[in-house]
Amino acid sequence: MQWIHMTVPGHPEATLDGFILDCEITLGQDRSRPAVLVCPGGGYVYCSPREGEPVALSYAARGFHAFVLRYSVGKDAAGFTALEEISWAIGYIRDNAEQWNIDPQKIAVCGFSAGGHLALASGLLAEHKPNAMILGYPAASAPNMPRANFLLKILEGRDDVTDADAEKYDLVAKITKDAPPVFLAATAEDLLTAYGALPVAKAYSDLGLRYELHIFQYGPHGYALANEVTADGSTKNLDPAFAQWQELSVQWLHKTFGKPTFVDKSTSRMMQILKEQGYIK
Repeated sequence: MQWIHMTVPGHPEATLDGFILDCEITLGQDRSRPAVLVCPGGGYVYCSPREGEPVALSYAARGFHAFVLRYSVGKDAAGFTALEEISWAIGYIRDNAEQWNIDPQKIAVCGFSAGGHLALASGLLAEHKPNAMILGYPAASAPNMPRANFLLKILEGRDDVTDADAEKYDLVAKITKDAPPVFLAATAEDLLTAYGALPVAKAYSDLGLRYELHIFQYGPHGYALANEVTADGSTKNLDPAFAQWQELSVQWLHKTFGKPTFVDKSTSRMMQILKEQGYIK
């Protein structure tokens, strides 16, 4: 695996990490593979470590090149700079697709909570758009109401936010017929579901677009992988039912991008190397 780490040009607070798989062994398939760009959540206040690298590595373990965008947050997020950053990241991955053995038409974004808002925005508003979106308990809007308009204040960079500002960041109203296919996972007990997964799914359904929606009965906001890897020492972050979301998303990506193909042959290079080094003829 090749690891890359770089700062987003012109945005010193934002970074991109890449976990690029060794494609020497192709298992009978084309060397190019899909990629998943992960956007952690954190209310545009911070980027949650639980929803970044562990998620990317989990996708890498399933055969996807994986990336993590730690976008600008807090005071650096004013003006929705994160949208520029994710657009740059998608474009940068496409520009390097050949050398990294990435299929440039099979790039998915995966975002959680505020990162889900950003991932959705990339599919609807960015210059460089993903080919598919995976949204975990996303925020699809930022209503101008107590305990919710802090998102507006952060993205606008001022306190005197208005209903017009809320409309600006309401992504449901911006879903059109050319929106990328989307996979959604959330819980019924999460209050954000009413402002995220459900209205996005309805908009997609109304437009006849491709989507897959999973609403699990129980659980709070912010499960991440919902397993021991991302539990952060708390049993409240463990849920075997919700933990199924990622495997479901992998199956959905295979349906969306096409399954890897396999042939009946050995992938061992041992005999070839022994011949090359003169140990056998």
